[in-house]
Amino acid sequence: MGLITRWRISGLAFGALLALLLVAPIAPAFALDAGQTASGAVQLGGMTIPLPAGEWTAYYAVEDSDAKFQTSKLGLVLISGKAIKQSAYFRVSHSKTGAGFKPYEQCSQPHYFYSETILNQIGGAQDCWHVQAETLAPDKASGRQKAILEFAKSRSLFLPLAVIGPRFHRANADVLLQASYGWTPDLIIKAPKEIKAWRFQDWTAGAVAKEPRKKVIMTKFKRWGEEWRPQMDTAFSSFKKK
Repeated sequence: MGLITRWRISGLAFGALLALLLVAPIAPAFALDAGQTASGAVQLGGMTIPLPAGEWTAYYAVEDSDAKFQTSKLGLVLISGKAIKQSAYFRVSHSKTGAGFKPYEQCSQPHYFYSETILNQIGGAQDCWHVQAETLAPDKASGRQKAILEFAKSRSLFLPLAVIGPRFHRANADVLLQASYGWTPDLIIKAPKEIKAWRFQDWTAGAVAKEPRKKVIMTKFKRWGEEWRPQMDTAFSSFKKK
């Protein structure tokens, strides 16, 4: 994995960083392929989806289609020095039949630091979001997880074992949007020497409850999610059928 220079963010500085992300202007969005960069927002599956501040690089761009759904997937990272500082993953699915989607099982899970479910109907309106830890090193990697690993290796970048941050889920009978925003915890607070890098299990609800400094960080991400959520409402309402 190599050595990187890690820095700590004080509570004040970390709060200022999140505030900066929230007020960042939204630049014109555009369709993106793997390897290309974007700032402000991206277009995916007929939606305009916002990005936090910075120049983001796409590492994964996939289109899938079957008899019922047309799905677009996009993964991006924000690089700082020789490390992946933040990640974002977006998925937009169109229902070809207009029958909607199954209830989203991931709206609420015991390991989430926070979750809120407004609606989760069969084939109808779905609206939930949560603050979570996501592993980037599972026992069985998905295509997206393999892609980010290859991207990091190709550029000799530090790739965290897990990221932390909000995920948003919206759906109706015609379209589904999922948007995950993740931060590298190793660049916020240093992991203990015995584990070297933070893992998924270090940021579950139970683990966070035992360490006040982690609770402060996850609470700030909850606040960030609450303030970012209206932009996700706008993104979802921006959907235009092709």
